[in-house]
Amino acid sequence: MTNYAYENGTLKNIDGLTDPDKLSAVEAERVAGRLIELRLGGGPQPTFDARHLRALHHHLFQDVYEWAGRTRDERVQLSDGTVATMPAMQKIDGEQFAIGPAIPSALDRFSEDLRGQDLLRDLDRETFADQAAVYFNRLNSIHPFREGNGRTQREFMTALAKNAGHELNFDVVSAERMAQASIAGHERGDVDAFKRLFREISDPERVQALEKAQKFLTSQGFDWQNRYMATTEPGRRYDGVLVGVGGSDFMMHDKQNILVGKTKDLPRPLPEQGQHVTFETPQKTRANARKGRGRDDDFGHGRG
Repeated sequence: MTNYAYENGTLKNIDGLTDPDKLSAVEAERVAGRLIELRLGGGPQPTFDARHLRALHHHLFQDVYEWAGRTRDERVQLSDGTVATMPAMQKIDGEQFAIGPAIPSALDRFSEDLRGQDLLRDLDRETFADQAAVYFNRLNSIHPFREGNGRTQREFMTALAKNAGHELNFDVVSAERMAQASIAGHERGDVDAFKRLFREISDPERVQALEKAQKFLTSQGFDWQNRYMATTEPGRRYDGVLVGVGGSDFMMHDKQNILVGKTKDLPRPLPEQGQHVTFETPQKTRANARKGRGRDDDFGHGRG
């Protein structure tokens, strides 16, 4: 018995809420407030180690859970007289995360390795992104907390990037994309999806393109969080349906994915909205890398 939850499965919380939907709403609101504090420079002092990770979790969830900042291998005395602990944890039909005593030792190794690489400082953006993706996957496979691992990890990596002279924007990562990358990394040891993700969210131009596309989809009442959404990559062949062209960007979809790319990569004449398109993006060059995206129109049209 882990004692982290009430009989109906809702996590025990400071307000004693047993309705999971009400708890979810309260948690989202209170954590959002704590996130704002972090973005404004408040919260724990960054030390980029296990202590920092625990402090971040405590800061984010202190208004919701008594066990905020405590890893699941610990025995936490709760106000209802029970002791909460959860040494073993896994996703449904998935591989187990770190178990019991392996949690603090894995966090210590994580901290030592990160410090040994000078906190990933003095690296170019893409090298930083690739290395950060590996560390993010390691944290994800440890999964040290009963709840709130993803949000804590993202804030940790955001601070790490800032300290190394880079910027990460996780806001443009859909829930489905994060889930797919997490499964690939934890279940199969394949971090390529995370590397691609980190390269995109550290690239201001790609972040801007995703933000524009997501803003348009939201305005149309479309929930993009449950779809894999990414920008196109150089030297790749794409096949799908054009959603629309917005100035220097376009958006398309195939059966499962939403993709955002540069209008100049589309075939000529420009296809109509809703038309099937097949094309290959050019290989990456320094000249291409220097070009901006230009106009900031929405995606409500095709040729024009």
